Amino acid sequence: MCSVITKGTTPKSYTKTGVSFVKTEAFDGTRIVPEKLSYVDEETHTTFLRRSILEENDILVTIAGATIGKCAMVPKEILPANTNQALAIIRLAKGNSPKYVMYLLQSDLMKQYMQKNIKGSAQPNLNLKQLNDFIIPLPPLSVQERLVHVLDNFEAICSDLNIGLPAEIEARQKQYAFYRDALLTYAATGKTILTDRQTDRQTDRQTDGQTDRQTDRQTSLMA
Repeated sequence: MCSVITKGTTPKSYTKTGVSFVKTEAFDGTRIVPEKLSYVDEETHTTFLRRSILEENDILVTIAGATIGKCAMVPKEILPANTNQALAIIRLAKGNSPKYVMYLLQSDLMKQYMQKNIKGSAQPNLNLKQLNDFIIPLPPLSVQERLVHVLDNFEAICSDLNIGLPAEIEARQKQYAFYRDALLTYAATGKTILTDRQTDRQTDRQTDGQTDRQTDRQTSLMA
């Protein structure tokens, strides 16, 4: 499923301009904020940090510290870019949706996995092998894309409604998390709640066995 799972290294020094260097502090939800980036020089980027050169749509996951589990996707606008050892880099093989996997990594499924596997109390951390061993539901790409479309809409609505009393905002965020996890659970079990009436009629003509074979698939990140 993944072509790369790795992490970066802390550079010896930073510069005021140059190659973008992503730290967890640059995360805003699932976005990377350009104004919060650090920078390194080109030589450091291509030599000392060559293992962690980022590409568009790479998924970055915090694997150390209090913000462990936070995710963001690398946008084209910040490239060339690199990162440090507190962030894991997940690069998917072709035929999989990076956004689908990113949503999964934010779900209760991943939170429960991390709670069982996080080591250290003062400085909790998750190693690359533990991240690699995380088993995720992997429906066909068409289903992944449907899920992403719906979850993107939910996220946009939550952002638009991010005005009001703190309790109201928190309630909306919890509602969004509930629907996100419910949709991803449906993907794992093979249920087709995202199909419209026409698709439902077409799906009904297929046998349950065929549908199960297409949708009820799971894999580890590096499978």
